[in-house]
Amino acid sequence: MKERKRLVKKLDALCRKILLKRDAVFGDCFRCISCRKFLPIASGNVGHFIGRKHERVRWDLRNIHLQCVHCNKWKSGNYGEYRRVLLERYGEAVVDWMETIGKLPPAYTCFDLELLVKELEQELKKQIEFTGRCR
Repeated sequence: MKERKRLVKKLDALCRKILLKRDAVFGDCFRCISCRKFLPIASGNVGHFIGRKHERVRWDLRNIHLQCVHCNKWKSGNYGEYRRVLLERYGEAVVDWMETIGKLPPAYTCFDLELLVKELEQELKKQIEFTGRCR
């Protein structure tokens, strides 16, 4: 159980690092996925379209984006606008898939989580290389 908790924590941290690179605008700002406001990158919250308790999509990078504090509030957040932007960005099939598969019980073993860590570490390297070339 300790190993699983460690892996979950590591995955959450990797996702945050990826988002801070991927969703950055001009290096020090981000645009909230929901309300579309530009804000300082340090104030960005990791916003899950399908809540983080749903592990099947918790670390899917299409399900997580930087949000402002207001839009990231559970139950009172800006879900409708988040969904609208995801539909534009990824299409109806992906959004429907996330809404369906995300609600299923988790099926990750520690081995699966370790593989996901490796996958996200590679994605972080890509994001770092990409932002390094763009500046």
